[in-house]
Amino acid sequence: MRLVLNLLKRDNEEVDAFTEAIHNVKHEVKYCKVCHNISDTDVCPICSDERRDKSTICVVENIQDVMAVENTQQFHGLYHVLGGIISPMDGIGPADIEVDSLVSRVKEGGIQEVILALSSTMEGDSRQ
Repeated sequence: MRLVLNLLKRDNEEVDAFTEAIHNVKHEVKYCKVCHNISDTDVCPICSDERRDKSTICVVENIQDVMAVENTQQFHGLYHVLGGIISPMDGIGPADIEVDSLVSRVKEGGIQEVILALSSTMEGDSRQ
């Protein structure tokens, strides 16, 4: 409701630009085929960066976690975004998140270290 009321106060050009931006996000942003981060290409800039340490994968729950780690500028390896956490109570199992693709990446070889950067609570969610 707040968004609608705010848009009604804006110039038509601003609303049109906002509408186009939303359309572009939905139609042009996709998930990286390697790590499942968001990108406007099939393989994200992190996975395609030759300067990254390809022997280390940091496993995170979601895309926001990638952004948080990247903001530190301390990690120079690759990522793997699970897209959620296993939660039997909610009916979410390994098949519902990107575990199989992580196992495949490790089996392909070249990975020496897998860092689990996941929530530390029993429920898997530290935002409670």
